[in-house]
Amino acid sequence: MERVECNRNCWISAAIAGVLVLLSASGIGDLHWLAGLFLGAVTFALFGALMVWLICEGQPEPLPPFVPVMPEDLQRRQLDSQPEALLVSALLPEQPTAAQMPMDKAMPAGAAAPTADDLRRIKGIGPKISDWLQEHGVTRYAQIAAWDRDAAAGFAQRMGRMGSRIEADDWVGQARLLAAGGETAHSRRVDTGEAG
Repeated sequence: MERVECNRNCWISAAIAGVLVLLSASGIGDLHWLAGLFLGAVTFALFGALMVWLICEGQPEPLPPFVPVMPEDLQRRQLDSQPEALLVSALLPEQPTAAQMPMDKAMPAGAAAPTADDLRRIKGIGPKISDWLQEHGVTRYAQIAAWDRDAAAGFAQRMGRMGSRIEADDWVGQARLLAAGGETAHSRRVDTGEAG
């Protein structure tokens, strides 16, 4: 039963109760029809309000009709509700081209592609960050060593909360040392299996 219908039925019941009180009180003893009318009106108001409160207040509002939403519409609604996310993603490049070294120019024709460096030898790069960097085209120490402030800031922003490790652990400085064939205390621990 809808709420409007419930309210209407409660007030109709209260009106019937008020009329019964009016009829029964009007003919009793010294009470005149005016006193019966007063008691009937009070009964109508109190009984009606009590019925609506007890019966109809707990009634939920009817649900709107179900309209199926296509996944494309859902994504569009989500993007429309978060315009700042669109602005940030529009400013970021799709691929960090400044941070990547062109591999094909560094290799002579017919030479095998170089193997990727173990980026975990740089302090602050664990397995997940190493995988993420490789997915974004960073596989060599020389690529990280070539980052300038803007490239490092771009990667830090794209990595989110873990991006602060780039500057805090000096990835560029470590990568320069490792690309030149040097070692760091962390890279030695990784090589001996003490660090993952």
